[in-house]
Amino acid sequence: MMKKSIVVALLGIVLWVMPQGLIAQTCGTGELDPRISYFLKLIGYQDFTLEELRAMPIDNIKYAGPPPMPYPKEDVRRIKITEDSIPVLVFNPTNAREAPIIINYHGGGFISPLLEGLEHSLWQEARTYGAIVFAVDYRVAPEHKFPAAVDDSYNAFQWIAAHGGEFGGDTNRMVLMGNSAGANLVTVITHRARKEGLAGKIKLQVLNGLPVDLRPGHLETSVSYRENAWGYFQTKDATYFSIETYAPGAYDHPEVSPILTEDLAGLPPAVMITAEFDPFRDDGFLYAARLREAGVKVWDKCFPGQIHCLIGLPPDAEQLQEFAALVLTAMQECFAD
Repeated sequence: MMKKSIVVALLGIVLWVMPQGLIAQTCGTGELDPRISYFLKLIGYQDFTLEELRAMPIDNIKYAGPPPMPYPKEDVRRIKITEDSIPVLVFNPTNAREAPIIINYHGGGFISPLLEGLEHSLWQEARTYGAIVFAVDYRVAPEHKFPAAVDDSYNAFQWIAAHGGEFGGDTNRMVLMGNSAGANLVTVITHRARKEGLAGKIKLQVLNGLPVDLRPGHLETSVSYRENAWGYFQTKDATYFSIETYAPGAYDHPEVSPILTEDLAGLPPAVMITAEFDPFRDDGFLYAARLREAGVKVWDKCFPGQIHCLIGLPPDAEQLQEFAALVLTAMQECFAD
């Protein structure tokens, strides 16, 4: 039972979603990183059926996550914004002024809120990128189904774009960053911002483990999903569980499946991070290709031997350092334009 709880806790970090039908690309040797194999054994990883997931108390998934790690509590401010009182954590560990702004949207299958166990990584993110990080705790399912998460995420973006300077941020250097479900939200925010003439406020979007197609009919069409459907932290049944919990009946909406947006011209430049053993690898490949076709600048990297969102790597892993270096390069180029 303890092992199952740990695995469910970690499942709460990620988003389960339908990859797009696409010819598979390899980005490595076809061998799982030994550190990831050890990580999966350490947590007692096992796959869960859809029936098992449905039978679990939702709070076991919603509020489970990685254990908290200490960081200086004076480095964060906890605020509530907009008329909906959206909770936002503001990380500024260096007390910077006129620093770039990163708006971070967490993962968790649209089911988990912003958990305490994620705060250390957000604090470290502010230090790594020399930025002020605004972490948005958007509403989640099943209590708040689509479009609550989208509306909160977009409204928070608008508010931070107007008020970020009050916290020491430079609203002319704004980055949207998302993991998994959060990456899906970032794509949707950029699409909505373009429609409302606000896309120019977003200098860069960083998408890690991006799912862009939540339509159940695509479960079986993605090669990367078929290859990695079981045994690598993501499963087909967990995908169905996430979908039916977050957006039942709305899978064809372009703010649920943003790949359905036909015209991607005029969107902000993007960093696309994918992993060899991620079922959503091909989603990232597809969206990066679509962005390039539309004339959008893309920096992309597929990490061989890794799983969804590079989960399981030690903090000092060279892959995480390469990820950070890629983002810093993109930030410098975008801010110089």
